[in-house]
Amino acid sequence: MRFIMLELQTFEALFRENHAHCLAFATHYTGDPHVGEEIVQQVFLRLWEKRDSITINGPVKAYLFSAIRNTAISQWRKDTVRSEKENGYGSSKEASVQAGEEVRELELLYRQALERLPERCREVFVLSRQQNLKYAEIATAMNISVKTVENQMGKALKILHKELKEYLPLLTGLLF
Repeated sequence: MRFIMLELQTFEALFRENHAHCLAFATHYTGDPHVGEEIVQQVFLRLWEKRDSITINGPVKAYLFSAIRNTAISQWRKDTVRSEKENGYGSSKEASVQAGEEVRELELLYRQALERLPERCREVFVLSRQQNLKYAEIATAMNISVKTVENQMGKALKILHKELKEYLPLLTGLLF
């Protein structure tokens, strides 16, 4: 989808349609509803400010969720730097740099594993885990049965578990 000169009515409709899902995603991602709301507001504000030049390829919700994730990561980095400055540098800086490198490496490995999934499995997984759609919503969107969604999700989880098995202890500490 390409927006050229996003009009106020279109933007308002986009906001009303996606705000609740974006807020749920941001809150889940950050673990704090206040931070989540702030991030969602930043994303929609940036979308409005860049309305004349923005190009969105693919589903709008996927674009918004990516923007939320990137904004949350950026905010986390800024907060980490500010916290380190307040608490002084030293071993915490080294630990933070190492943790940041581990997170980047895990994100890369995760993306690579995701790309190796069969197309339908990947699509079901992304709709479920990254766009927070329910199985019934996925089934409707993909024109397949809920049972097929369940089977594809199980297959995707099994493959990802196998691909990322050696990193699961790290992922459990970072994601859960």
